[in-house]
Amino acid sequence: MTNGKVPVTFLNAYSGRKGALGLLAFPDMLTRDDIFCRFFTYIEGNWGKADFDFDGKALTYKTGPGEYRGWWILGKNGEIAEVSAQGVKREQISGAGLNIEQPYGYVEMIRNIAGELYVCGYGRQVYKRSEDGWTSISDEILTRDSATGFFDIDGSDPRHIYAVGWQGEIYFYDGNRWHKDDSPTNSHLASVCCAEDGSVWIAGNKGVVLHGRFNQWTQISSEDMTGNWYSVAVYDGKTYLAGNQQLAVVEGNEIQPIALGLDREITTHKLSAKEGLLWSVGEKDILVFDGTGWQEIAHPDNV
Repeated sequence: MTNGKVPVTFLNAYSGRKGALGLLAFPDMLTRDDIFCRFFTYIEGNWGKADFDFDGKALTYKTGPGEYRGWWILGKNGEIAEVSAQGVKREQISGAGLNIEQPYGYVEMIRNIAGELYVCGYGRQVYKRSEDGWTSISDEILTRDSATGFFDIDGSDPRHIYAVGWQGEIYFYDGNRWHKDDSPTNSHLASVCCAEDGSVWIAGNKGVVLHGRFNQWTQISSEDMTGNWYSVAVYDGKTYLAGNQQLAVVEGNEIQPIALGLDREITTHKLSAKEGLLWSVGEKDILVFDGTGWQEIAHPDNV
């Protein structure tokens, strides 16, 4: 730490609206045993931050009646922090994480699907938030088997939700029950994105990229790109991928690397598209694409 700066490593990111990016980070001066996360906002060039006493995993954004705007932050043991103009509120997802008897495991992702909040995780945990709190909606498929569960969840509405994860598992939720997909891969699947045209994109390890819908998948591949993909997003009608220090775009049935015009390698882990902008966030890098070019955003603690 120098000049009051505390360098950080970014863990996850999400764009809630145009020009507004939320980031989860971990200070480099701490050890991995420290239970802590730092939440940053970057809104039209201005930075804000808040600290939390849990291990942050993911975040999303929600609007509501009146002028409500809130960030929702997920901890791996089911901790929830709501950050809005009204202050910070804390919740706990009952049954999530390792701090219970006979746990199913950590939770991994929080997602706003058609105005409703969902959380997924290990053991095929899926929770939905209502006025009464967080409720499990995946009891029928829950398991305590090791190396099983969901890394990501997305949907177009409450009756069309996909969850993906370990060993190529894909599940579809129709609003009442879960259906196991006949997945064409056993590679871990890290990211799922439901596009506006009704199709679904899934990306994961060993270069796996799938496009289609339940039990109807086309695999997109490239001989030169067999590393792990960590995130997939649809922006301006095109599908973008992030992983292994590389950004790429799907062109037809091929995956093409993106030339950023930088004289160094970048870190990239998470993509988030919102209202005309595509964000890429890695351990140390923040990039934003406006449809014509990429711009680097420097974090004040990392320069």
